[in-house]
Amino acid sequence: MADKLKEAFQRLSKNIPKGGMPSGGGGGGGAAKAATSAATSLLAAGALGYGAYNSVYSVDGGHRAVVFNRLIGMKPTVYSEGLNFNIPWFERPYIY
Repeated sequence: MADKLKEAFQRLSKNIPKGGMPSGGGGGGGAAKAATSAATSLLAAGALGYGAYNSVYSVDGGHRAVVFNRLIGMKPTVYSEGLNFNIPWFERPYIY
């Protein structure tokens, strides 16, 4: 049994070309490029989704909101009820 296995590996090693694949070198990698492209696209879509989700806030009826900006401090505008927008991480609404 071990001899047959050894013979099979020797025949297999004779059939493998020396110096790489017969495609001419540098070829292939299509699956790796596709996986990298898919991962990059997924990361970009996730970042856009995160930004869109965190850039909108809602002020309920009868309430008001002020926005704290990390760069300039409290903004002078008081926001009324409804859908309002802010810049994620830089601005934070305080609803009262």
